[in-house]
Amino acid sequence: MANMMTRLYSNLAGCDFTNDPAKVALNRSPNCINMYKNYADTQGNCVQTRPGFKNLFNFTVEEDGILTYLKINGMFLYQINNVKKLIVHAGKYLFSWDYPNGSQYKRIYNQMNNFKSSFIIFDDKLYINDGLNYLVYNGTNIKKVSNDAFIPTTTISRKPSGGGTIYQAVNVLTSRRKNSFCADGTSKEYLLDVKLIDEDEVKVYINDTQVSSTEFTVNRVNGCITFNTAPEKPLTEGQDNVVIEFSKAGTDYDTRISKCTKNIAFDNRIFFTGNPQYKNAIFHCELNTPAYISDLAYYQDGTSDSAIKSFTVGNNLLWVFKEPSQQNDTIFYHSPVIDSEYGKVYPSKQGNISTGCIAECINFNDDIVFISPLGLEGMIGNIDQEQLISHRSSLIDGKFINENNFEDVQMVEWKGYLICLVNGNYYLADSRQKYQGVNGYEYEWYFWKHTSEEFLNYFGNPACLLSVNEELVIGTDSGYILALDESLNKDYNFNIYSCWQTLFDIFGDTNNLKTTNKRGGTAKIKTIPNGKIKVSVQTNRKPEKFIKEYSATGFDFNNIDFSNFAFTTKEMSYIVYKIKMKKFIDLTLKFYSEDRPFGLYDATLEVFQGSYVKRT
Repeated sequence: MANMMTRLYSNLAGCDFTNDPAKVALNRSPNCINMYKNYADTQGNCVQTRPGFKNLFNFTVEEDGILTYLKINGMFLYQINNVKKLIVHAGKYLFSWDYPNGSQYKRIYNQMNNFKSSFIIFDDKLYINDGLNYLVYNGTNIKKVSNDAFIPTTTISRKPSGGGTIYQAVNVLTSRRKNSFCADGTSKEYLLDVKLIDEDEVKVYINDTQVSSTEFTVNRVNGCITFNTAPEKPLTEGQDNVVIEFSKAGTDYDTRISKCTKNIAFDNRIFFTGNPQYKNAIFHCELNTPAYISDLAYYQDGTSDSAIKSFTVGNNLLWVFKEPSQQNDTIFYHSPVIDSEYGKVYPSKQGNISTGCIAECINFNDDIVFISPLGLEGMIGNIDQEQLISHRSSLIDGKFINENNFEDVQMVEWKGYLICLVNGNYYLADSRQKYQGVNGYEYEWYFWKHTSEEFLNYFGNPACLLSVNEELVIGTDSGYILALDESLNKDYNFNIYSCWQTLFDIFGDTNNLKTTNKRGGTAKIKTIPNGKIKVSVQTNRKPEKFIKEYSATGFDFNNIDFSNFAFTTKEMSYIVYKIKMKKFIDLTLKFYSEDRPFGLYDATLEVFQGSYVKRT
């Protein structure tokens, strides 16, 4: 009598897009589309069809009678006084929209860079960098941060003839600066701490009172202010009583921050990078003062032949990731240090991982990960020890790294998943499902895509991600704002195709042919309102064959339709599929649906061992 082998596919996970589908683990799928695990579901963590996306709004402009659909370059959900506003950077405009049910949007800025933007909340205000602007929004008004730039006093205790003490550094956001003098009662000429000052207005204050411009003359070449009457000595000996405010523009100071494309909050400061003129530079504002950025407050990470691609915060460090470089200086970190002369500084230290970053990095549940040419990378090892790179995306690299525009990967964390959006496709790393890789742990992955061409033709391709308060919002290149809605089983009005397929199973035996047990197999599926599941089979000898469609909606046990071969409870159904396949080497089962949701807990199949495979 032939030996019978029973296969149980259980503890199901996500994708395995490696090259050999026969070597996929029993609980993974070489063909897994639009499935995930909903850990908030009380029915357990089966793999199930993802939720659908609903249409929230569309951002367009009409100019010269032409309606233009605007690509979404960035989004941020800004909440103030219990009012939620979605700030949307679309095309070259910035909009404010009452989220999520506003009927209209307000255009709040018209000169944005048509490029991906970066948002950060600091002191309840929203700061924005887009490579052209450095803006601040308070929920009502938006303006350039430089409009209210802090004016530093660069020298104090200065005599009319010069000297004094260097006090505050120049602010790159403004050309304005101050010198503070202690009058001697006789001198009329007051020398500033720089020459060749700008043509802007010079303001003079004596004892905190501004004096008329007719009371003095300005020699801009020599940086000299000459009073008609010498200012009197201060009432308190040695106390400064003359302040002169003037302008002296620094080289490219006005664009040093506005040309940055990325910002991040760290240690009560905002840090900036992405200026193409300073490819390896990190800038930061002064403590709790986004409108004051010292001309000395910058650090150069590595050489300028390779650009900084992204940065993130983790373990009380600012991590900086650069593009691949022949010098191998690609990962740096900054930590706060108290300097006796300059106060708190953030010196640059080089990591010892040479693999470069080509897209973004993110702190994913305390796992600092970044996109390299080889996929998603993590790091293992303490900061004071040798660090090693730990690959995190082996299961999807066969598809992931071959996506068009792979260098444009965007990443957000959503409900314990790391979602990587590239080329309109979504790759989801599951923080709760890990396995031991060659150098550290790796993630199980799921793969989503919009399978309806009509959907893409209508809405355009996903271009921008936002995750906030467990909500996932997508901006498309046609200006649409979409949101994942767990009550939906369609993308808007378009069907979602979902699938979970077993490996091409040899049942542990490459030498013998097999034949299925004609009694069939069983699968435990989730009871879902309006749910359905289809089953098909394929072997090395036979093309894919449809078996049957089953309902997953559940039904009253007093009126069971036994022709459905399903036994259903409130939480789950058991379906029976009869498969007749003979003399095959390997076999795969596919569970799928073209238009309805389904969930799959496990599946079984019995096969009989047959004769030896004949080889020539």
